[in-house]
Amino acid sequence: MTQETTQAALARINRSMLMVAIIDFPGTLLVGLGLYGIFAGFDEGFLPMLANPMIINAMLVIGGVIMAWGMFKMMSLAREKQKITQ
Repeated sequence: MTQETTQAALARINRSMLMVAIIDFPGTLLVGLGLYGIFAGFDEGFLPMLANPMIINAMLVIGGVIMAWGMFKMMSLAREKQKITQ
């Protein structure tokens, strides 16, 4: 690869990594709120609909799936970036 092509590929990978991090953030937020709901619990004053255990479990599952996808995608992009830099 030429220097210019390598730089363009690295820029593309870095943009993709940023997008994955942005998409992954809601999953992290869902898992965090779900764990808060399990261990601390929600009261009627703060988001009363989240006092339902079924909603908390759904938040954990959906957030976990989003986080797993983000981790898989981020690792594949890091592997691709490592191949380019070597």
